[in-house]
Amino acid sequence: MSESFKETLNLLKDSDLSDFSKFSSRGIEKESLRVFDKTISLTDHPTSLGATLTNQYITTDFSEALLELITNKKNSIDESLSELEDVLNFVFKNCSETIWPSSVPCTIEDENKIRIAEYGSSNSGRLKNLYRKGLSERYGSMMQCVSGIHYNFSLNDEFFLKLAPQNTSLQEFKNESYLSLVRNFRRNAWLLLYLFGASPIVPKSFIAGRQNFLQNLNDQDCYLENATCLRMSELGYMSNAQDNLFIAYNNLDEYVENLLYALKEKFPRYEQIGIEKEGEFIQINDSIIQIENEYYSSIRPKRIVGSGERPINALKEKGIEYVEVRCMDNNPFEPLGISAETSHFLEAYLMTCLADENKFASKEEIVEIQTNWQNVVKDGRNPDLNILVNGKEINIRDAANSILEKIKIFNSSITDKADNLKTNITNSIALQEKKIENSDLTPSGKILKIIKDNDMTWTDFNLELYEEHKRYFSSLTKNLSYLEEEAKTSLVKFNELEKEEEIPFADFLKNYLNALN
Repeated sequence: MSESFKETLNLLKDSDLSDFSKFSSRGIEKESLRVFDKTISLTDHPTSLGATLTNQYITTDFSEALLELITNKKNSIDESLSELEDVLNFVFKNCSETIWPSSVPCTIEDENKIRIAEYGSSNSGRLKNLYRKGLSERYGSMMQCVSGIHYNFSLNDEFFLKLAPQNTSLQEFKNESYLSLVRNFRRNAWLLLYLFGASPIVPKSFIAGRQNFLQNLNDQDCYLENATCLRMSELGYMSNAQDNLFIAYNNLDEYVENLLYALKEKFPRYEQIGIEKEGEFIQINDSIIQIENEYYSSIRPKRIVGSGERPINALKEKGIEYVEVRCMDNNPFEPLGISAETSHFLEAYLMTCLADENKFASKEEIVEIQTNWQNVVKDGRNPDLNILVNGKEINIRDAANSILEKIKIFNSSITDKADNLKTNITNSIALQEKKIENSDLTPSGKILKIIKDNDMTWTDFNLELYEEHKRYFSSLTKNLSYLEEEAKTSLVKFNELEKEEEIPFADFLKNYLNALN
């Protein structure tokens, strides 16, 4: 344990900050695929769920069938999960189709039938649709049908004010603290893939026509025996165009600079695609990334943006407001896709990353991070797998337990007054220790065992769990009137937007591209 880690823990204690639950907020975004007759739904987004452009709780991601469910910023894990439960409950009550439990999609035989999400004829709606058209042109539509959990975490200004050295800008200190958290998170993010990865199998249709490294599981599915999270492999949500960016997150200016480069630097293959085809726009630009969100990372520093504001400009001018964790699979065994135990562990891990030594990342370390990532994605449950730590090979179990020991130390530093928080984290750590000892207890391990033992397909497995989830939500009796009202209001707002007079879309797009500082 480094001296700086000890010092930070003491500082948190002395400043009465160790009970981080008093100062933290979180929000959850859950993606779920609508499925009909064992394949992706081809229907419009249900009107009963409101308008995707204007509903704050329910929208879509890449495809018309890929729901994105969003909770508000909440002061406790219980509040966040309760609201997520409400939103999912509302979806189950207002959608007659199957809500797919897993991150890897159902069988989709014809990629061309995947409908790109539509948001109406307003300029803002057309821009969202165009971005997705660009994704389809660049990567194909199949890989865009994967789903997951995004976990947004922040600490309030009171927390940082108590920690910040005198005569230091609060926002600069927040930027530095969040970026240190991001760097430490990325160093050991492979552990989250091992503990919570739930995608060791993909349907054969998902990899049709693509080179792959998988083995046949049955006549419908492929897998790897020790895979944890194939969603995060090169078969899933990855971009070769971004491989050489080597974004280190060492400081905010550098991060913004790197993103700006990716937003402006043309990429030969995307130039070949072109901006327009037959008089219609087919991508926003021909750069490495079209917009900021196209940069794929396990975690991102973020800021809430206003209407028409570019995220990168807001980040540069106003600083980091929260971090977005992007590497969590939907847990198909959980009706919400995530459990309280997982949230408690994830937040303890985030806080440990914040408290840990603040050191810059080198290009060599980024390569090491990427190597560990891909090895754990494909072979994480192999007990003989080695993890690279500062260039040295360490057995995965030893490396995992070392990280858990550090989280335990952080947890032990939390004031005894926060007994409930400490107990929740302690219990969650105990669950993760069992998974490290026995990889069959991980979600990926459990999935494979169930499917093999019962001679099931990926489809059978998910449909069975969907029925369990359906029974769970049908048993709930909570008041969902606020979601009903939001759905109705969103339709009114959408119709008003559709009627507004706007500048031609070509001019709107030009202004959008020129808005980069």
